[in-house]
Parts: sequence; C-alpha cells; structure tokens
Amino acid sequence: MNHDKAVWICRGRVVTLARPVVMGILNVTPDSLSDGGLHAGVEAALAHAARMLEEGAAILDVGGESTRPGFTPVGAEEEQRRVLPVVRELRRAFPDCMISIDTMKSRVAEAALAAGADLVNDVAGLADPRMAAVVRDSGAGYVLMHGYAEHVGAPRSAAPGRLGGWMVEGTGRLLAKALEAGIPAERIVVDPGFGFGKKRGENAEALLAVPALARRFGRPVLVGASRKHFVNGLHPEADGDAVKASVAFALDALRLGARIFRVHDVLESCTALSHALQ
Repeated sequence: MNHDKAVWICRGRVVTLARPVVMGILNVTPDSLSDGGLHAGVEAALAHAARMLEEGAAILDVGGESTRPGFTPVGAEEEQRRVLPVVRELRRAFPDCMISIDTMKSRVAEAALAAGADLVNDVAGLADPRMAAVVRDSGAGYVLMHGYAEHVGAPRSAAPGRLGGWMVEGTGRLLAKALEAGIPAERIVVDPGFGFGKKRGENAEALLAVPALARRFGRPVLVGASRKHFVNGLHPEADGDAVKASVAFALDALRLGARIFRVHDVLESCTALSHALQ
C-alpha cells in the first residue's frame, strides 16, 4: 500500500502514515507483564504519559486489564474504575493527543470514548457482540487484531509453515465482519496479534506475513510485540535485553510494511524508526 497517501481516521482526527507512528503503552494495571503497577494511579499515569509524548509518541494506549499469558480477567466495572479517571485527565491535560482504550469489552470502550478516547484497541477481534456498534456509532478508530482461534470463526488449523496464510484468512473474516457492521475501512487498522493464539516460534511466520496483510486489505498494519518474550529468541544479538530486542523487531516490521508501533520504550523506538527512514 502507498503509505504516503494512507490515513487512519479516529473521531475526525486524521492520522497520516507517511512516517511511522508510535503508540505509547500506558498500562494502569497491577499485573501487566513488564510494567504492572508502575502507572496505576492517575498522577503516575499522567507523568508517564507526558514523558512518552515528549519522547515522540503520537498515540497513548490506556489499558486496565492485563492480557499477559495466564492473566486473571477483571470485570467491566473494575476495568472502568482503573481507566476512566486516567482517560479524563489525559484529555484535559493533553487535548491534542490521540487516546486509545485497550479493551475487549464494549461497556468499557463506550465509557472511555465518552470520557475522551479516540480509538479502540480490541485484542479480542469483535468477540463482544456490541463492540462493532460502539465503534461504528462513536466515529472511533479501531485496531482489529488477529488473536485467539475462537475469535476468528474457525478452529486452529495452521500447519507448520502455513501460519501466515491462516492469519491473513482469519484477519479477512474479522475485517469483513467489521465492515458489514458499518465501520468504515478508513477507521480500521489491522494487527497480526503477535503472541496471541500463536506458539512461540510462529511469531516469526506472522512477521513475514505483514506484507500480505497490507497488500490484501489495503489498511495500515499495527505491530505490538514490545517486551514480549519471543522477541529475545528472534534477536539473540540483543543478549536478553528486552528493549533492544523489541526495537530490532520493530525495525524488522517496518521493513516489511508495518506503520504503527505499540511500544513501551518510546524514545528508543522513535529514534530507531526515524533513523531507519533516513
């Protein structure tokens, strides 16, 4: 796809993709994989948000439920208790920034959008039957992620070496569902779902399928692999340094056509991605 002309529309805000876009992760959870509890209070969350914006983040992704392996689900009320005060204060403090709500629950998405969020990052791929209507009616942007097999309408059937095609087909089913529900294509970006519904070694296959995702659907590709354990295996030269391995993986994805990068380490990611295009 032609990134110079590509846009992502989120509640009237236009995200241009001529250059890479960095989404800074703002977890307000007690149990996230690498930063659980660090930014759980509103004051701590605002301070971290300010730092990420200064370092170059274009979007802040607020999450109130961990999705790490073996995570304990939380109810919608508890998730709202965690995220809504942060979203409200982010909108007040940083009126021009893009705010994403990272949730699988339509109730949480609806409340966060009312509080000032611009887009929904849904790792469950429209598993909540109300999510599509909430996104459609609000004008929000939408991150459509390929994840667990039960969310793509077919049993897990990817043979070794065939995961890329399986992932593209599953993404196509999800995208068709979103479009049929009335979410315009220009408000959707697709996410391969690294680490979701994929075995450790399959994430390399998913990475190699990024060009096919972009060509097949004509929508920007978002990559979220920051600090996930598998990136260390793909980049042994990082010698176990999760930040270095995550940045190296982001550069791999950039070369293959990804354009939006969900990261913990904003400064390192922005610096590397900018230099890669010079």
